[in-house]
Amino acid sequence: KEYALVEFLARNAGRVVGRAEIAEHVWDEEFDPFSNLIEVYVNRVRRKIDTRGFKPLLHTRRGAGYVLSSDATPEGKSPEARRRDDA
Repeated sequence: KEYALVEFLARNAGRVVGRAEIAEHVWDEEFDPFSNLIEVYVNRVRRKIDTRGFKPLLHTRRGAGYVLSSDATPEGKSPEARRRDDA
């Protein structure tokens, strides 16, 4: 399932993907929506693809889902705040 999760996130790179969407495409229709299985697999994948000292690739968007991107906005910062910081 880790590979299927990475493949799904890679196909949707740069776009926030919600839990329901991940469950629909990676797990079968019998998926329990109250399970923490997605978080467990995301954590496993994150430990494998994110290297210490480098910018993380897999980001959590609180209340929205996950995004695979090397240039995602850091959590807690709006795009406007990020533009101001970059200026």
